[in-house]
Amino acid sequence: MAGVNIGNVGLTFTRYLDGVVETLNHTSKSRNLVRKDDNWTGSHIEGKVHVANSTALGYVEDGGAFPTADKQDYVAYKATRRFIVGSIQLTDGAMATAAKSANVARDVITSEVQGMMNNILKFENFMFFRDGTGSVGQLTTNAASGATALFADDARGLWPGGTYQVYNNSSGTPSTTNRGNITVSSVASAPSGGAAALTVAANSMDTASDDHLIWNGSINRAITGLDKLIGDSGEFQSIPTATYPKYTSLVMGNSGTNRDLTPSLFRQMLAGLMQKSGSERPADGLTVLCDSWQAINVEELYEGELRLTPETKVGGLSVAAFQSALGRVDIMVDTDAPHNKMFFVDFSKIYRAVQKKLGWRREGGQIFKRSDVSGVWTATAMEIAELYIKERHTCGKIEDLNHTQSTVY
Repeated sequence: MAGVNIGNVGLTFTRYLDGVVETLNHTSKSRNLVRKDDNWTGSHIEGKVHVANSTALGYVEDGGAFPTADKQDYVAYKATRRFIVGSIQLTDGAMATAAKSANVARDVITSEVQGMMNNILKFENFMFFRDGTGSVGQLTTNAASGATALFADDARGLWPGGTYQVYNNSSGTPSTTNRGNITVSSVASAPSGGAAALTVAANSMDTASDDHLIWNGSINRAITGLDKLIGDSGEFQSIPTATYPKYTSLVMGNSGTNRDLTPSLFRQMLAGLMQKSGSERPADGLTVLCDSWQAINVEELYEGELRLTPETKVGGLSVAAFQSALGRVDIMVDTDAPHNKMFFVDFSKIYRAVQKKLGWRREGGQIFKRSDVSGVWTATAMEIAELYIKERHTCGKIEDLNHTQSTVY
């Protein structure tokens, strides 16, 4: 139509809203779950594990000989440290242009300083559940050199814009050889055949199913998470579990084949922990950690028992829990927990060994250091800490569980 309309009037201003819409998941529970900070100095932490009883006992006839003396056996466990770091850099122009004012959605210093701390906590929460190798997921299909479409079993640790090192799989863990690097451009929200569809910058290597994606520079340097603390194979804290099999947790797998969660699996786990530890339940309670998809499976175990009446206002279970003669477990959902697994954790046995608390590195009381070469200011953050466990036999995990996810995030 001729004349003036909304599209061509040319006299109106845009209305800009205050604040920033948050779309990223920054939840982090790990620091609240591990309640015991162990502040320390020195080269490493060392303790003793009781691995064998004395066998110098038995029944004899009247006047029989005493058995040859034996002894209690102990071995040393060791824990060291892990370094987590982060950095931000601002130009003088950005600091002046995006300073606090009514014309700025969020001032740049608050955005970057607060944002980096949130990122570190979220990153650490993700690694809290992993095995310390720095692996954030594995590829699920083969891809030729130059491919820009890859598929991974987990996308929650693959942040768009991040560069990841590719290591081939060696008996379930990353090998020692880096195939090359890829940069993730984006991750599709919807699952693709149960996997996460990645768009990456063109890579110069052939990749294979089961290749590990390692957070850049973090191979075997990440914090030792629950997947390693609660285990039954390999060397752990300098103790070979093949030699000392009692220095293990109860791990209930299914040889890599996923199966449905059942009440029997809960009962077997509780019975096994009781047999290994000699106690019905940990002194400070047992926490069961899983992702949202396993929490759905827990609720559906007893969905058939739900009864509705005309007075019913709310349908569904009021709490995700399991009760048996062997004890009660309460299910805690964490969005960073691994797929297909449930951890049964006695957190009174897990410690955070801290040599330097998470914080910004200061100079003259300030966190930003000015460059006299270019117009930038840089701030760096660090924490020196590690997780270790006492009495591994009080904890366990169920592996190889089915799940159905509606989003890869």
